[in-house]
Amino acid sequence: MDEKELIELSDEIIDAITKLAMGAKPGFLSGSIYKNIAAHAKFMEMKQLYCDFLQDFDGSYSDAAELKKLTDFRFGLIALYQTK
Repeated sequence: MDEKELIELSDEIIDAITKLAMGAKPGFLSGSIYKNIAAHAKFMEMKQLYCDFLQDFDGSYSDAAELKKLTDFRFGLIALYQTK
């Protein structure tokens, strides 16, 4: 998986979790991640990882260490998503 694919997949997962948390329901034309993520075996772990990341996030990426945290978060999220 290249960097672009990593970013796109993690963004889809984050978007799906956020929409569900805001009470939105997937429709007929919604993507498969959005439709199926709530039933995923690791859904609770993905939500917790997202919450932990947000609590540690200070509002900007001022140095390489902050960007590494973002990349690590993306990798962790995808690892959970790809575990069935």
